[in-house]
Amino acid sequence: MLNPFFWIKRASPRRWFYLLILLVVGLALGVGLANTSSAFDLCGLLDGDPGIKIIQLITMSDQQELELGKCLNQQEVAQELEIYSGRKITEYVQDIGQRLIPYSDRPNFSYTFQVVKDNTINAFASVGGFVYVHTGLLKGVENEAELAAVIAHEIAHVTSKHNIEKLRQIIKDRNLEVNSEVEYETIINLLKDIAFSLPRGRQQEYEADRKGIEILHRAGYAPSGMTGFLQKLTKGNTPAMLRTHPEPEKRLDTLNEIINKKGWNPNDGDGLDSAIYKRKIESLLIEYVS
Repeated sequence: MLNPFFWIKRASPRRWFYLLILLVVGLALGVGLANTSSAFDLCGLLDGDPGIKIIQLITMSDQQELELGKCLNQQEVAQELEIYSGRKITEYVQDIGQRLIPYSDRPNFSYTFQVVKDNTINAFASVGGFVYVHTGLLKGVENEAELAAVIAHEIAHVTSKHNIEKLRQIIKDRNLEVNSEVEYETIINLLKDIAFSLPRGRQQEYEADRKGIEILHRAGYAPSGMTGFLQKLTKGNTPAMLRTHPEPEKRLDTLNEIINKKGWNPNDGDGLDSAIYKRKIESLLIEYVS
């Protein structure tokens, strides 16, 4: 029977030395390859990394998008926005988000739902599955179906990679070479502007509405949650979110067409009881009154 350790037993000290070198080099190459799979390791700050190659942004993987979203959340969002600390309300928003995710185009992607302490009626999504809901929106909607509709719309922006698409368009407009580098801070600032303030394209909004109402309906919520909320946006003072969400009247018409074409009963589904909703956000309402 052949002894598998025969060569090792007969190996000279010099051969052991060469074997050790090969092992070390192999481990080093393995670590190197693992690091290249993550283009934005440690928020681009590992070893003083000054920038991100354009090709890494063009071919961004889900994992890289997630890492970039975490970095943006840590470095910019958490510093500029006041994250609401009430556990009951935060868990309520997270529960709605988790109910919607399985019916999206990216059900296995990682999402993070946070509540922002801000009295304006607004919600927005960033890269990496980060969705932010203002306390003003929670108070401004009529029921859970309307709140779920807004969250579904933002999830649809994530599943369609609209922020990444916008970033790539900016890169394209600047005629940057794929092998060139953009400063890491510049990329973070661009993504922050895309999430916070830059208006989305008309087609992106229509796509998020279309996918959002599909998510809403499949999750068991009444489709009128989305149309009811859009009707609110057409009345009274202009909410903050209209600065980045154009033409609510046309979007409302398009959604009604979708509902009619699908043959859905707009009020068939969960989340339309306003009294139940008010009880669920009671702690938030009391907090703002006191």
